Amino acid sequence: MMPARAETWIVVRPVIVVAVLSASLFAGALPASAQVKLTFDKHPAIDFGNAFTASVRVKSQNDWRDFPSEAGSDQKNVFDPYRERIAVEGTIAGRVLYHVEREFHDTSSPWKNVYLETRVLHGVHLQGGQFNMPFGLDQTTSLMNQDFNYHSLAGAFLAPGRGLGVMAYGDFFKKNLLAYEAGVFRQDGDNTRSAQLQDVHVAPTFAGRIVVKPFSKWQPLYFVRSMETGFAFTDGELPAGLYNLKGQTIPGDGFVQKAYVNGRRQRLGAELQWRPGPVGVQAEAIRVRDTRFGQGIEDEDLPNLVERAWYVSGTWLVTGEHKKDTITPARPFLNGGYGAVEFGARLERLSTGNGPALNPAVYGPRSPDVFPTADLVWTTGVNWYVNKFFELSLNVIREDRTLPRTATLSSGPVWSRTFRIEFGL
Repeated sequence: MMPARAETWIVVRPVIVVAVLSASLFAGALPASAQVKLTFDKHPAIDFGNAFTASVRVKSQNDWRDFPSEAGSDQKNVFDPYRERIAVEGTIAGRVLYHVEREFHDTSSPWKNVYLETRVLHGVHLQGGQFNMPFGLDQTTSLMNQDFNYHSLAGAFLAPGRGLGVMAYGDFFKKNLLAYEAGVFRQDGDNTRSAQLQDVHVAPTFAGRIVVKPFSKWQPLYFVRSMETGFAFTDGELPAGLYNLKGQTIPGDGFVQKAYVNGRRQRLGAELQWRPGPVGVQAEAIRVRDTRFGQGIEDEDLPNLVERAWYVSGTWLVTGEHKKDTITPARPFLNGGYGAVEFGARLERLSTGNGPALNPAVYGPRSPDVFPTADLVWTTGVNWYVNKFFELSLNVIREDRTLPRTATLSSGPVWSRTFRIEFGL
């Protein structure tokens, strides 16, 4: 086990780096006569001219949940303070952007995005620290800008999530016709690392992503100018052990069989996003392959373990606002209107395993085949953007699970509901 003092150092190191670099650059760039300016648009901010700026962001998401009662699952709380975050971001000397974000609800891993970034030359920006690895459209979209109350199964369990590393990104043409992201990270992202893997040395993981807007410059085709498609990959070394990716139901109960893996973990992803006016369409597919070298009962190589997930979703702002990451009502509630109202639906599936659906007792963590399991989820929801600070969301979710007959969790259709109050400053 890693000593507690060492674990603490690993956690706070990105924050110390940001603080030291920020202080040194700020001290050198701040003139004695700099005028301090306080502003408040959507975020409170302080401005020292070109020397230093800082704005504070607050994110709060509180859920009321109605999950089914299942004999094999833990009791779930009705109320869940899902996100309680504060972030400080800004610029230093007009050239370096910094971001420090902390979660107050998750005490096991409180520091989230902590990084510095700057422009190196035209079309090339450099970012370093802890942030989302460039893989997965849904995962790399902030939960405050999500169309639904939860990340998709693909984004939550197969996309890597945040990692400590360095990344270059930029675009080669105007209007983001071709954008790229490429980086190297200390290990696989925090979405996919088990508690045991935290203390295991993992070789660097490489990740890359290309996003193309093929019609962004086509004036006659305004309807499709917002369409973009992307492809991404990761490739990293995987230590020997029970480190295959997990999968959970909507209430949070695991259903994927544990299996020994060793060698490499490779991901491939494809994504599509299209936002013509008040309508939004989004789709993504992810495939993850874990090799299993020398993991058989007699140290023989086993077939690769493959997990797949996909989703397709659609939204419609019936009040007419243009669909984008952050929705601001054209007519806020109690200020000349009723806010913005959006309806949405998402169909998704996560599956794993490569064997026939036989008696689960014949499958073990070192078996050549892994028992096939899957979760097909249909989510329908309505979002009410009261004003630029408050949002209310109701999701009704139907799961259709394919699980072993002996599984303690319920198979077949399972219904759940979540209601969220969200505040963003």
